[in-house]
Amino acid sequence: MKKSSLFVILFFLAGHFLMAQPACVKDVIYSLVSLKEIPRARKMMEEQCFPGNETSADVWLVRANVFIQLYDYERERKNKDAKYMIRWPDAIIIANESFYKAVELNKDVKPSPGLLDSKEGQILSAAPIHDLAASAMEKKDYEEAIRLLNMVIRSYKADLKEYAKYLVYPYFDLSNCYKAMGDEVNRKKILIDAAKLNTPEPVIYLNLYEIYKIDKDTVKCGEILTQARKAVPDSSAIHIKECELEYLAMIGDSAKLVNAALKMFEESKNDSELINIVAGYLLESKLYELAKEIIEAGLAIDPNNFDLNQQMTYRYFYEAIDYYNLIENIKQQKRFNDIKVAQDKFKEVLETAKTWAEKAYNISKEDEKHNKMYGQILVRLALPVPEELQKKLDSYRKN
Repeated sequence: MKKSSLFVILFFLAGHFLMAQPACVKDVIYSLVSLKEIPRARKMMEEQCFPGNETSADVWLVRANVFIQLYDYERERKNKDAKYMIRWPDAIIIANESFYKAVELNKDVKPSPGLLDSKEGQILSAAPIHDLAASAMEKKDYEEAIRLLNMVIRSYKADLKEYAKYLVYPYFDLSNCYKAMGDEVNRKKILIDAAKLNTPEPVIYLNLYEIYKIDKDTVKCGEILTQARKAVPDSSAIHIKECELEYLAMIGDSAKLVNAALKMFEESKNDSELINIVAGYLLESKLYELAKEIIEAGLAIDPNNFDLNQQMTYRYFYEAIDYYNLIENIKQQKRFNDIKVAQDKFKEVLETAKTWAEKAYNISKEDEKHNKMYGQILVRLALPVPEELQKKLDSYRKN
């Protein structure tokens, strides 16, 4: 008796559930899946099925499938016929919003055979919507881009475990929208949210580091670099390593800077770009001899590398400036007996800088920063400035 009563109750509930489903859903699915009449399915959905059934998760899910197929249908027609005019440009957005609404109404909603479920639909529609956001950014329509990018982020979060790595790009674009709008508060917030995902892409960490550096928050600078080194594989961490050198120079930790620089150098002995980076930070910390050794190692591999020859110019130019400042201090302290030694050393170092500056100039004559330094060296040595170089220097002043 109890079993019979239970069966009757379950049968009644099942019948009630089936009756609760809008009858039009079956017709829309048939047109969509069996007949492949996609525009007709859209018409039936929007005119007959959707109105009055806005609280049905099943209707929203079928509607989502109609519009994502409509998006593909129109795209295929456009690819075959360039003259075809897209009739439903918002189809992919309507699809995405409908997939989300379906699961919002009922997290356990299931699709009919041949249709996408909510998670699949949101993720499949994320990339096309990101493209629309990129177009909005190009048009400087940042409000629209922000709306679309938030939709993309929400979509990938439907399967965060699998798609967290794809969130880096919409988060980064979103931060750039806020940057373009001058909203640094939201830009920083978005980057912090993105960093919490611990993805292996360096761009988020690098941008956060720059923000913390501008804020003069050395503690946060150190923390974000530590996080980055754990998350980003070594093969993609070149700029992270560069920031580490900058950070150590910024906090004045010469011992750690030397260790980090030497480690980076050992890992990149055949990479002139990295050698140049390492040398630059050593020079900023006035570690002239160590910088010289590293630059020489690079020049042994690539003697005509402009950047390395310029870096060697800096090595001696910076040291010459140090001697110039020393001379000024000696004058202020009236230690006149020491002036001659400092002046001779200043000239000697500056003449070496001139040799390297000339070599770098002959390799590449279009680097404005180098040309200005070369001109300063010649003036300080009371040497004539070549006519070609002078013309370049004059043109910089006009600009």
